[in-house]
Amino acid sequence: MTTPSALSPDVPADAEATTVARGPLDREALGAPAEAPAPEQDPGLAEEDRDPPARTENELRRRLGLEPLEWALPRAVRIRGWVATAVVALIAALTRLIGLGHPSTLMFDEIYYVKDAYALWTVGYEAQWAEGSDALFAAGDFSGMSSEPSYVVHPQFGKWLIGLGMQALGADSPWGWRIVPAIAGIATVVLLARLTMRLTRSPLLAGLAGLLLAIDGVGITESRIGLLDVLIGFFATLTLYCLVRDREWSRARLARDLRGTSTNHLAPRAHLRPWLWATGVSLGLTCSIKWSGLYLLAVVGILVVVWDTTALRQVRSKAWLLEGVIARGIGDFVRLVPTALVVYVALWWSWFVHDKAYKHGWAAEQRAAGTPQRSWLPDSLNDLLEYHQSMYSFHVGLDSKHPYESTPAGWLLQWRPTSFYWPSEEEMAGASCGASRCVQAITSIGNIPVWWAAILGLVVVLVMGISGRDWRAWVPLAGYLGLYVPWFQYPDRTIFTFYTVAFVPFVVLALTLALGQGMGMLRPVPGSREDRLEEAALAAGWIGEGRPAPRGLIARFLGFGPQATGARLPDDGAPTGGDSDDGTVPDGVAVRESSAQGPEAAGAAEGGGQGPTDAMDGYPTAEDNATATADRRAIAEEAAGLMDDYPTAGTSLTTLEAEGIEEPEGADGARADDGPQGGASAAHPVGLAGRILRMLPPRWTGVPTWRLRPEGLLLTVVVVVLAVAFAILWWPIWTGRTVSYDFWRMHMLLDSWI
Repeated sequence: MTTPSALSPDVPADAEATTVARGPLDREALGAPAEAPAPEQDPGLAEEDRDPPARTENELRRRLGLEPLEWALPRAVRIRGWVATAVVALIAALTRLIGLGHPSTLMFDEIYYVKDAYALWTVGYEAQWAEGSDALFAAGDFSGMSSEPSYVVHPQFGKWLIGLGMQALGADSPWGWRIVPAIAGIATVVLLARLTMRLTRSPLLAGLAGLLLAIDGVGITESRIGLLDVLIGFFATLTLYCLVRDREWSRARLARDLRGTSTNHLAPRAHLRPWLWATGVSLGLTCSIKWSGLYLLAVVGILVVVWDTTALRQVRSKAWLLEGVIARGIGDFVRLVPTALVVYVALWWSWFVHDKAYKHGWAAEQRAAGTPQRSWLPDSLNDLLEYHQSMYSFHVGLDSKHPYESTPAGWLLQWRPTSFYWPSEEEMAGASCGASRCVQAITSIGNIPVWWAAILGLVVVLVMGISGRDWRAWVPLAGYLGLYVPWFQYPDRTIFTFYTVAFVPFVVLALTLALGQGMGMLRPVPGSREDRLEEAALAAGWIGEGRPAPRGLIARFLGFGPQATGARLPDDGAPTGGDSDDGTVPDGVAVRESSAQGPEAAGAAEGGGQGPTDAMDGYPTAEDNATATADRRAIAEEAAGLMDDYPTAGTSLTTLEAEGIEEPEGADGARADDGPQGGASAAHPVGLAGRILRMLPPRWTGVPTWRLRPEGLLLTVVVVVLAVAFAILWWPIWTGRTVSYDFWRMHMLLDSWI
């Protein structure tokens, strides 16, 4: 049974499997409040004198890309979404926790962050350490720490988190240094799986995204070392997850507030928007680890204003542009920027309360010297501001050479990964590997099949977001724009490829959306032209169960052309389920409503929301409802011109088939559309493609079988197999296992990896 969302307390739990066919809804029978009837019009009035018809909440929800109030994601799909999440979480835990204590010494920048974390939990501020303290610290001797403050160039929050693990497992334990980054890496995999589920409503795609992140070398290596960047990746993913939830929540409230109104109505007042506040808090936490989160804050702020403005446009609100950019934009700014700032400053609390912290007392010293600066500020804030100016000067001026520095242009190719650990030959003396020379290496090489395929995936997502105006594409693109693109403005700064761990979840998400598009698992954006064409094609019987989808030139060349169908042709040769004489959809055909997951359907489970295209040109307005029959006929004619590749035979669809939910099994366990032996329908493809399709029921894919494209499925299988093979072969290089030098050298595919 579905637990109703807090946003829809009137929706009964047993309505969770309801699917909607186009036509009037018995709302009272479903337990939902009855829609207010449109006001009666005087038949004697001229057309131009009539009041515009009032809009129902469901009509507004469709415009905004939300499912009807009565809809809920099927329980079977939700359960499988959580099963997929649990499986990838287990894989992530294994890849990040096995052998976490190796090496037992501080490696790479652990010599800074781990010791700073210990100092924070011990004296309350980062302190200076004596020369040679690294080896002593690893041995459990902390006597090298002094009481003098140390100049550090990153905020404190990330080091507080690392220190939390040291408090739990011991400061002398490598597990204590690294357990929090490992947990953050595992949690990021879980978050990405849930975010993908919310965007696509496909358990298979959610599991695919989680799997590819769980076996990526960048994510694995940086979850096994006491650095800050994996924490940025976690909070950045949390930020985008909260942002998607806010998009759903705010649009549902907008539809509720405008029900019963006509077009050109004033926009309703803004609401509290708890998920947007949560987004601001998450951004503040991101910035409190490293300042690179500031760019993500800017990108998210712009995206929120654009989404809010287009939502007002889609409901034809009066002065929607001014209202969205100015009025709502100011509210969005207040919920994001001041919230993030308050969180950021609050997490410096330990610096405020310890007088010996670095730069504490600077303002008083300047005043005593007769050169006061910014005297209008309280001394504590003045000291903190001076400290931040010093940190900024360090970051923009950092140009010292490092053997593993890299440029952002090569990051997506993993051109120059970072070597975290490489013990000397003296340290490796006595090691056994079956060869004359043994080595141990920890190198942050990404999973190459994932990263290189994701470059093409990024192109697909760009096309989806710009040409297709698919809002879902802008979720991974926000990660690229906020956490990758800004690094190009520092061409001379010393930077490293391992910074990519901050946005690797969005690299994987972009690849997943692209593969989902290729497999046919991404439904069209509700309200878009493609969505309306698909509805018309379903009504006409051109697509659906037993009807192969049209293939492009490349797919046909590879042998994935239109498959033979077992559907019977009517005597007149017309497609079954086509338009009737009056242009309406016949009774035997169910046309699916918008494919979005609204927040009302996700109270108990995160089912994945699909919203509308952010440009709804051509979508019928409320005034067009009187001419709906003509509109449907026009859409069908437009669809006919685009669907020459569809076969002429058709078959009517049940509501469950149109929605992509399996038919109930009969007493003999066979589905209604199975053949005489209870097997697959004769319309299904044969051979390898057919076997793949039969292995993917709609409860896992989230879409009906007829939407799946065998060539996309095979491409995904190839990517996954290569990624898993790469992870197995490069596991020793990611975790510092003892191997022969020849084995290590064989894995350095590019000279730039050495």
